[in-house]
This record gives sequence, structure tokens and C-alpha cells, in this order.
Amino acid sequence: MFVRTGVPGASGHEPIPRSFEADFGARWTHYYADAMVSQADVSVVPAVVRRPRRAISVTFPSGLLLSTLSVAVMLSGWWAIAVLGIVRADLLPSPANVWTALVEILTQGYRDTTLWQNIAATLGRLLGGFCAATVVGVPLGLWMGSSRVVNAAMDWIIQSTRPLPPLSYMILLMLWLGTGDLSKSTLLFLTAFPIIVSASAAGVRGVKRQLIQAAQALGASRRAVFRCVVLPAAAPMIMTGLQIALAAAFSTVVAAELFAATDGLGWMVISASTFLRNDVIILGIIILGLLGVSLAALLRAADRLVIHWRGRD
Repeated sequence: MFVRTGVPGASGHEPIPRSFEADFGARWTHYYADAMVSQADVSVVPAVVRRPRRAISVTFPSGLLLSTLSVAVMLSGWWAIAVLGIVRADLLPSPANVWTALVEILTQGYRDTTLWQNIAATLGRLLGGFCAATVVGVPLGLWMGSSRVVNAAMDWIIQSTRPLPPLSYMILLMLWLGTGDLSKSTLLFLTAFPIIVSASAAGVRGVKRQLIQAAQALGASRRAVFRCVVLPAAAPMIMTGLQIALAAAFSTVVAAELFAATDGLGWMVISASTFLRNDVIILGIIILGLLGVSLAALLRAADRLVIHWRGRD
């Protein structure tokens, strides 16, 4: 038996035996199989894996050590400036003079007030205004983020009050609410309130639509979707807004105690400035800084404890 090829020759189509075609097919199959085996053998050869360089990480003990060293360097620089007389002593008291002022206030008080009384007065005004802003601002922000109608009605009001300087309200608040703690706590409320509302609304808007659709597909009700999906997903943004609002309110509390106050750390600093007691001024600033750091650390600890799913998608 012969077959004709598709290649024209000198004398037309030359016949090729069918046995040659079968032999060629067998050879090609054998060659292809050998090639695949060789490729498989090459693919299993272990490659040289380069280990990525480890990033330098700071653990908690080393981080605490670095923070302590930075504070020690700052205090050493302050002490050196005071000892060398680079700045006059009446303008920049030495650390020893500030320590003496602390002992004096702890033992004798300052203008018929104790240090603990001033700390309690400042914290009371701060926490009163901040907690009221949290109680009112978080639900309103969640409502604005969930409802387009409420957001359209309230967003412009919130956004217009957020950039206003808090002290612009102070005179009106004193005329309306008097010169007591109510006007000062209200000022701190107005400072923290727009920040908390904006953060809460942004947290709700940032929830992934796929999560809500998945919960609805499983038969969850609207209330269950809000409680089990929207609120946990918006909680990290809400907590971040609370931290920012607390810092803003804390920076305003000193200014709030400028007007008709008889106690508080801000009052103590302003009162010391009228008597040129720079040691008391620096002492009040240091205590305010320590209080601010402590409150921020408490909020961060609550964040890690309550919102343990932060950063997990």
C-alpha cells in the first residue's frame, strides 16, 4: 500500500510507504514523551531561594528604652542650658527649680488651691465635654452614614462648625451659660463633637458593600446587618476619631480656663504668668503633657482591647 504526499516532486507526487508513516508517528510520540519527562525533571530541581532581609523591628523593651533615653537627653540639654547660663534663669528655670516648685505646691498649695484640686478640675471639665460629645456624636454619625436624608440635612452644619476656632464660641457661651464649669465643658463639647460625628459617618460609609450583601444573602435583617456587620466594620474609624477629638479637646481646655476660672491647670499656668513664676508655668505645662499622654495611652489600650479585629479583612 502506498499513500501520496502533499509535497510535489520532480515527477509529480512521489509515493511513500504507509509503514514509514507509522514509524514516524511512533518516533515522534517517543521523542515528545522524552521531552516532557526531561522538562518535568528540570522543574523539580530545587532552586536557590534567597531569604529576604529582615526589617529592623523595635520591640517593646527596646522602644521603651529609646523613649527613656530621648527624655533623658532632653532633660540633660535643659539642665546644661540652665547651668551654662545660655538663657537667663528668670526666663528658663532649671530642672531643680521646677522640682522645688512642685514640692512647694504639693506641700503648701497654690493660691488657696492644691495641685490635685487643679488636676481634678481640668479632668472634670475635659471628660464632661468629651463624654457628652461621644454620647451624642457617635449615634448621630452612624445615622448620617446610614441615611442619605439625614446626611444631607446635617452634613453642611457639621462641616461648617468643624474648622471654626473653639474660642470663637467662648464669649457667647459665657453670656448664655455663665462663667462656671458649664460654659467651659460646653466649649469642649463643641470642639470634640464635629470630629466624632465626621469620623463615625466616614466609618459607616467605608464599610465594604460585599459584606452587607453577603449578610443579606444569608437572611440577616436590617438590624442584624447593622449590629453584626456595619458597626464592627466602622468601629476602628470611630475609635480613631475619638482619639483625635480627645487631643483637640485637651488642647482647648487650657484656653477654656483662661476666662473667669478659679482652679484648673490652665488657670494655674495663666495665674503664674501674671506673677512671673516661670517655674510654675513650666511645671503646669509638664503636668498637662503627662495627662495628655496618659489619656491617649488609655484610649489606645481600649482600642486594642475592644477592637481586636482592627486590620483584619
